[in-house]
Amino acid sequence: MKPKVIALIAITVCGRLGAEQFTPLVLPTLTENILNWTDGAAYAPLYPSSAPTLGGIPFSFQTDGRGNNIFYGGSLGAPVSADLHIPVGIYGATAVYTLINTAYGTSGSVVGSVTFNGTGGLTYQLDLVEGFNVRDHYWGGFENGTSDPSTTQAVYGINAPGNAHYDMQKFTLPAGFSSETLTEIIFSSTGVGFPNGKPFLAAATVASTSVPDTGGTLGLLSLSLVGMAWLTRRGFKS
Repeated sequence: MKPKVIALIAITVCGRLGAEQFTPLVLPTLTENILNWTDGAAYAPLYPSSAPTLGGIPFSFQTDGRGNNIFYGGSLGAPVSADLHIPVGIYGATAVYTLINTAYGTSGSVVGSVTFNGTGGLTYQLDLVEGFNVRDHYWGGFENGTSDPSTTQAVYGINAPGNAHYDMQKFTLPAGFSSETLTEIIFSSTGVGFPNGKPFLAAATVASTSVPDTGGTLGLLSLSLVGMAWLTRRGFKS
């Protein structure tokens, strides 16, 4: 086998082991129709369903039989605590991208959390804080800014007064998840409501970089490396 062919095999195998993959998730429960919220018409192109790429990340949007298209733990008139359990089942997850904003919002208020559970007893939780990683979905009289560099403002919509928008959060998972399966994501609301803020989830996508290997991929890589070493000793003769 010629050295160029063996090198190509090695590069291909390494690509298979390290290529980043994105998996948009389906939200199992939807409770509100964002189109009825302030400036909700701005979101109309996304519904009843779509699969756009926002901020370089693919997302999936759905609408249920009642016309709901986001998860919000209670009604605007009577906020209540609520959790959304999202089944995942993805091996080697490295990050989770979400589209989370709030109704209302007062800077510094802890309005919810996102928890990531994995095999091997892994769990990782992060708070949702107004003015840090979440803000009101509408630029008006409540919290309109974020300071977390992992939050990208207005990946959909207009980032200016008088406009609605979706912001994207990137939650980087601890290294332990790279060799385990991300089993579940739990989106939680504190239920604090007006005026502190109450979060909603519009979409989520999981990034992963590896898959369990049954021996074939690593075996092919080992074979190619042995072949390259043998050709090196022979002076790359063909």
